[in-house]
Amino acid sequence: MEQDKTQRQLLDDLVARGILSADQADNIEDAPRWSFSVRELVTYLASLIIAVGVIRLLVLAFDDASVGTIATALYIVAVAAGVASWKLSSGSEIMQRFSEVLELGAMGAAAGATGIVLDQADMKSEWIGVLLTGAAAVWGVLRCTRSRFSGTAAMSVGTIGFSIALSALINSDSQILGGTFMLVAGASLVVVGTQRIGAQQIARAAGSLFVIIGSMNIGSAEDWSRPAPIIAGAILFAAGTVVLAPEMLVAGAFCVVAGVVMTVMEWINNDMAQGLVIIATGLVVLGVLSAQMRRAVNRPTPGARVA
Repeated sequence: MEQDKTQRQLLDDLVARGILSADQADNIEDAPRWSFSVRELVTYLASLIIAVGVIRLLVLAFDDASVGTIATALYIVAVAAGVASWKLSSGSEIMQRFSEVLELGAMGAAAGATGIVLDQADMKSEWIGVLLTGAAAVWGVLRCTRSRFSGTAAMSVGTIGFSIALSALINSDSQILGGTFMLVAGASLVVVGTQRIGAQQIARAAGSLFVIIGSMNIGSAEDWSRPAPIIAGAILFAAGTVVLAPEMLVAGAFCVVAGVVMTVMEWINNDMAQGLVIIATGLVVLGVLSAQMRRAVNRPTPGARVA
């Protein structure tokens, strides 16, 4: 298979064809994938502090309030944040990013209010979790290709939450079932994270994390299931070598090593043999991971959308 060209090689081709000058190519290569002004970062910090203060005041104000009043207040906050997000979405780049922060805030407030309403209606908590996280996942899927990061964040949280809530609804006592659902959800996010969506790294990182958690849950459930992290980690690592995603490579390597340790400790009784097998596996994974990480770092992905 022919290896993809690096960003530098593509720029050199454009320079050779006279489309770009050498200085322009250097400026493009040295430009950060994204940037934040000091003013924007301070604005986010100040907004976070203000939000914490407002939440504290609301807690005090609604200390003796009914749940209906609290739910109504949360819906009002959700509507206000949603309207502000919509208004700011057509502004400057900074305002567009801030609008997505407000979008996530509106979703959180709406989810909290709806959760209160459904709980007061005596709906089973597992069903509440399924409905709310499922709605977040659907919204995230619809928004992830058009937003910078809010859609991907909502999709990631919603997908993982939906898998946990659904497994608890079906059988909360089955560790293998819960691990399988988390593993499938994590793998789905990893796959989506390789597509052209906003903030691909969020989906890949969240997915990789829950591939680890899910496979570890499966592997620790029964003696026969110990190799599950090895299999899941090897697949994740192999996929990471194709797209050269550092988060997938690290997660896959960790998963393989953890699975090897679990399997060796369970299946091999000799202490010396256990140590030798673990050391040998670690050295092999370390060598392969180092080589692939160097390739991942040295090969930016042209055209990829980021936050």
